[in-house]
Amino acid sequence: MKFNLIDEKWIPVKRKDGTPDRIRPWEVTDDFEKNPVVALDAPRPDFNGALIQFLIGLVQTTFAPAKPIEWKQKLRTAPSPDQLKTAFMTVHHAFELGGDGPRFMQDFNKLETKAGTIDGLLIDTPGEKTCEDNTDHFIKRNAVRALCPSCCATAIFTMQTNSPAGGSGYRTSLRGGGPLTTIVIGDKDFDMLWHTIWLNVLEAKTFLSMCNSTQSADSNKFPWLSVTKAQITEQDIHPAQYFWAMPRRINLDTDAPSSGNCDICSQQSDDLIVSYKEVNKGTEYKAPMKHPLSAFDTRIKKNQKTQKEEARNKALLTQPGGVGYRHWLGLVLENKKVKKEGDKEIQMGGIEAARVVHEYINERQMGDWQLRLWAFGYDMDNMKARCWYESMIPLISVESSIKGAFEDGTVNMIKASSEIVGNLRSAAKAAWFKRPGDIKGNMSFVDSTFWQNTESVFYETLNGIITALASGGDSISARIAWHKTLCDEALRIFDMLAWNGPVEDADPRRVVKARKAMESYNNGKKIKELLGLPVTKKTTAKGKKKATP
Repeated sequence: MKFNLIDEKWIPVKRKDGTPDRIRPWEVTDDFEKNPVVALDAPRPDFNGALIQFLIGLVQTTFAPAKPIEWKQKLRTAPSPDQLKTAFMTVHHAFELGGDGPRFMQDFNKLETKAGTIDGLLIDTPGEKTCEDNTDHFIKRNAVRALCPSCCATAIFTMQTNSPAGGSGYRTSLRGGGPLTTIVIGDKDFDMLWHTIWLNVLEAKTFLSMCNSTQSADSNKFPWLSVTKAQITEQDIHPAQYFWAMPRRINLDTDAPSSGNCDICSQQSDDLIVSYKEVNKGTEYKAPMKHPLSAFDTRIKKNQKTQKEEARNKALLTQPGGVGYRHWLGLVLENKKVKKEGDKEIQMGGIEAARVVHEYINERQMGDWQLRLWAFGYDMDNMKARCWYESMIPLISVESSIKGAFEDGTVNMIKASSEIVGNLRSAAKAAWFKRPGDIKGNMSFVDSTFWQNTESVFYETLNGIITALASGGDSISARIAWHKTLCDEALRIFDMLAWNGPVEDADPRRVVKARKAMESYNNGKKIKELLGLPVTKKTTAKGKKKATP
């Protein structure tokens, strides 16, 4: 089967008038003036997440701007399809899905092993243990038996880009299992698919400064063009391999296609793929790997084996509960940790925003731009996909004269929220149990409820603070209102939860005591100092949480 990803119309999209279409990669700017492509339109959200990374990677690899002025020009005036085609054809040989030579995202060698059903390429397909235990309640086994070349290409790219742990020698992705990807997306002036791609393409010099650009052989960009390497560091690869990493050793069975309808997109095809082969001992990508679309975790932790403090140096992974304003620190603003030892402050690392976000905030941001961050990924429990999350976070632009004050205020608003939600969690345990310190259960539902219910007010408060700072006024009224929102929501959730604890442990006196301790802390000195609010003699509670009796 011949199916080249540069030549074929395989990418599902939606045009401005709402018409669905399929395009070649270089047709993202087709009919740009009259009826442009506005969005990807894949049948699965994880496929949309993979396809936008595919397109960003392809443009970054072959069409990166030489200078900032070129980047700005092409954002406002998109290149023609012919210009993109000329660039993409330089890597045409690396994008064959089938055939006898090297094949896209597939092992260089022919694998000698038993073939598995094609649904194994989908990250959320029930595993063998799930099927044996008959617990595939929501996503059923054998629901996907055949994939068209378009869906199969997207599936294998999705797997290689997000690959979870799969057993001994079955490697996770370059960024780990279930990385959180962050994409800058445009406002009403930059809302075409081309804009989404171009907003996330770095200038050539910046991109080539990552990894080792001297490793310029094609196989160091596209690893399927040579035999699999056991281990790779950043010094072994060209920066392009960030986008084209291949940790899994897979061969699609494209030699015996069948006819029918694809089980994902329902399109008729005479080239349906029904099976693939996979073996272990794929490529292990050694940290650090600073992928330009991922926030990076440099927090210091203690190594349990050596008892030494070490930096994590890993891309941020998707976590339960999804993404919201609590992740502003790290995904948008750098979130550094500091430890005090006497009079000294010791830097403990933190969360760095993705390189594309850093470039936008520090180099590209214009005063009238109000762009957003599209954050998405699989929350993985080792080999099991618990959930696919995606969210939009505003990237709020402010004048340089108030930027420092605005960022400091935002950081402290989120820190105050974190303190209060942590105290709420402790208070709920103290209300429910005689010995709350012994309880190890999952309380993430408390956090997610709190964050979700305060999110809209958070952004309203930010706008109030911006208005106040821009006019030279004081934002204290906005910060007082935010404090009240946090305290009120904590009380509301506590009252909802407190009387629904285990019946055998119910104790009204303990509930009242826990509630009072929570209120005292939430209105105390630490929270008010974080928010820059006046502290009265009645609100001088010490930093220690009072909720646990």
